[in-house]
Amino acid sequence: MAAALIRLKVELRERHLQTHSAFCREYDKIAGTIDPALVGTFPGRTQFHRWLSGSLKGLPYPHHCRVLEGMFPGYTAEQLFERYTDELPLSHASAITVADSVTGLLDVIENRINQPTFGSVDWEPERPGDAPRSHTGLTAHDKWDVATPTRQLAQRLLQMEQTEYLDSREVSQFAYLAGHIIDLDTRIDIQISADGSAHLTYRYETLNMTGRPLTRMSRELWFKYTDGGLDIGPLRESTRRLAIQRIHDTPSLSKFACQLSPAIQPGESAVVGYTCDGGKFDDELYWRQTIARYTRHFSVHLRHENAGDLISCSATEEHPDGAENSATEDLIWDCDGDDAIVTLHREYLRPNQSVTLFWEVTREHS
Repeated sequence: MAAALIRLKVELRERHLQTHSAFCREYDKIAGTIDPALVGTFPGRTQFHRWLSGSLKGLPYPHHCRVLEGMFPGYTAEQLFERYTDELPLSHASAITVADSVTGLLDVIENRINQPTFGSVDWEPERPGDAPRSHTGLTAHDKWDVATPTRQLAQRLLQMEQTEYLDSREVSQFAYLAGHIIDLDTRIDIQISADGSAHLTYRYETLNMTGRPLTRMSRELWFKYTDGGLDIGPLRESTRRLAIQRIHDTPSLSKFACQLSPAIQPGESAVVGYTCDGGKFDDELYWRQTIARYTRHFSVHLRHENAGDLISCSATEEHPDGAENSATEDLIWDCDGDDAIVTLHREYLRPNQSVTLFWEVTREHS
């Protein structure tokens, strides 16, 4: 039986917000205008899918309803979750057969899975006027006797197109990144206490687009000031067991690896992450993050406790060639009592890029 088409799904498609990351970005913008405490309370991918599939019983939690009604003025939450009976128009370019899509994906993935492309990959947001894409324009094999990893990756992308609301353009981009590990979502939470001590949480939703199992990911963390060393541990909500392997440590720098069990197989995605304590913020308030992988959505969520007034905040994005541009337009900031709250969102980041968040407050650490 086909899933019910609801009005919310139609409205999101019309605004090009049908992907989870695009929805969350818009959700946070509207939430910040309603109540800063609602920023970051967007639904997870599974819950978002339930909303759009029509399988939700009743309505979401009240705070979700408040934000949704702010996102779609003129509609109540009840109306957004009603069945939509009018047919949605389909463009000729998107009316492709499944066989053609699968064949095109197989061709692209098989050409790149063992020789991944660097540098020239189309990895950027959709531009106004971009035509919808299909996989039929790609050179296709007449044969279906491809390696198992190739088939697994193609099946995963087509599944994501159906269940995670990626459009054909994004599926095509992911296919061209075969041979790479992709971070679908990277979230960094920085909690700074009144004395400047910091608690960091890194959360990655990682997609394995290679032909081999992913068992290990290397990382490093650096602070100008520490309490004598960095204490790094696995994130409890990870969907894989993590063991932290310390590779090189100094009082302010730690190079380490996250060992994963079971491995993330080709075509699989998993949530993995780690926490860090022991770092301190003192005379310089900034956080610079180097991007290790192709990253679809990236966000930093900062809470600086007992900071006083937020004097200024800004962000920059540095590219692999050294060029730099402002990312301040994607900042959301506010104050909660004496706490400063800053959220930064970026999308379509490449390996060896970096994103830096700067902020200045009135209260100095004791």
